[in-house]
Amino acid sequence: MKRKAVALLCAALMVGTCFLTACGKKNEPESNVTLREMTKYEHKVYDTPERGNGPTLAPVKDVDGFYPSTDTVYVTSNTLNIRKEPSDTSEVVATVAYGTSLERTGTGEDGWDRVSYENMPGYVNHSYVTTLTIQESRSFQYSIAMLSIVDTTRQIYSYDSMCEDLAEMRERFGDYMKLNCIGSTKDKRNIFEIVIGDEKKAKRHIFLCAGICGAEYMSTLVCMKEAEYYLCYYETGNYNGFAYRELSNNVALHIIPMLNPDGVTISQEYLSCVRSESIQADLRKWFDRDRSQGGTNLTLDNYLMFYYANAAGVDLRRNFDFRWDQINGAAEPGSTDFRGSAPGSEAETKALLTQLTGYTPDLVVTYHTTGATVRYRFGQSEPELSKTGSYAKKLAEIMNYGVSEENVGVADYGSYEGYCNTEIGVPALSVSLGSGKTPLSLNEFNAIWNAVRESWAVLQLAVVDY
Repeated sequence: MKRKAVALLCAALMVGTCFLTACGKKNEPESNVTLREMTKYEHKVYDTPERGNGPTLAPVKDVDGFYPSTDTVYVTSNTLNIRKEPSDTSEVVATVAYGTSLERTGTGEDGWDRVSYENMPGYVNHSYVTTLTIQESRSFQYSIAMLSIVDTTRQIYSYDSMCEDLAEMRERFGDYMKLNCIGSTKDKRNIFEIVIGDEKKAKRHIFLCAGICGAEYMSTLVCMKEAEYYLCYYETGNYNGFAYRELSNNVALHIIPMLNPDGVTISQEYLSCVRSESIQADLRKWFDRDRSQGGTNLTLDNYLMFYYANAAGVDLRRNFDFRWDQINGAAEPGSTDFRGSAPGSEAETKALLTQLTGYTPDLVVTYHTTGATVRYRFGQSEPELSKTGSYAKKLAEIMNYGVSEENVGVADYGSYEGYCNTEIGVPALSVSLGSGKTPLSLNEFNAIWNAVRESWAVLQLAVVDY
């Protein structure tokens, strides 16, 4: 089926310059599937397109101290008290059930909304209402048998496998998704972005990024399965009564399932699938240097199994313009910790920066391994810190993971999360999947999958309601 999907796309979409490329030596064809929809990688990385149509007037409070509003909201808690005044100690004038619709007439700055219920005015806690329609059924019948594209029974989920799966997903779910190419790596592999939802109509956007470190390729498998799940149940699925379609129409998901395909391929296949002879020579050179200096006593294959960097020997976790000049890591290219020649120097880093010029996300989430933890606080201050913490706690709760609020440390310098928080003011979370050693064993997949399955819906709802 997958080969058929690839062949069909190859025959039907012979346009553009960005391809779903498979493993092969430098003399073999570099591509087997073209994409109709792609983003051209032409503008400067730091250029930011103009947004909006000029200045907007600041909202004005009414005589009660609320910003006037005229929308319908729905109750998200099992029951909700409507109070006479905006206070937890005020008299309860009515109690309404989950899913009840209320007319919101004003929003306050202290967490309270002014509402009308059966022509009776009152106040409710903003945390327990949403503008999204709630379906009558709070759950739906989910079957793993419906998910037939992404194979989760193999330890190695490769770049080739991902390309085949993206082709089939595009063929089967093309009405619900876009597939963009946002960059190309040193060893001639493409960096893809899946967009779920109508990105032009959506008012909010969440960016999700996996496969940042070569040996952490389990994160790619998890995100690809999650994308298939969301697309498979796009029309019929819901989280706690919130339809996936409506969630995605309000909050578009932008997923990069494998940011570092060169590093992933090196970690999985060692030298056998490296296309460039010069990159092969560099990898051998870095191994010989580290072995001679006592940095490793492993064989070459085992050394490459734990490879984190890209094909240029740059650790992408250290290549962003966030305290980059303070990084005191590896002095030379290698398997980990080298920051690169300059912030934003790498093709993979530029791809993320390019993505940020298209839309300003409301939330960024990166996936790593290991630790079963959601981390936040990468250099931002209040009130952004509280918002980021709120997202982290909601995500950790649904995943049953720990939450870590840490003062930014040396290990975070040069990070994408730190760049998002400090340079563009976007909340960013780092999720550490699983609990074993990296590369994670396939035995951990089911537990991780159960943890993440509804996590994107939770984040979409959190972004809408914050």
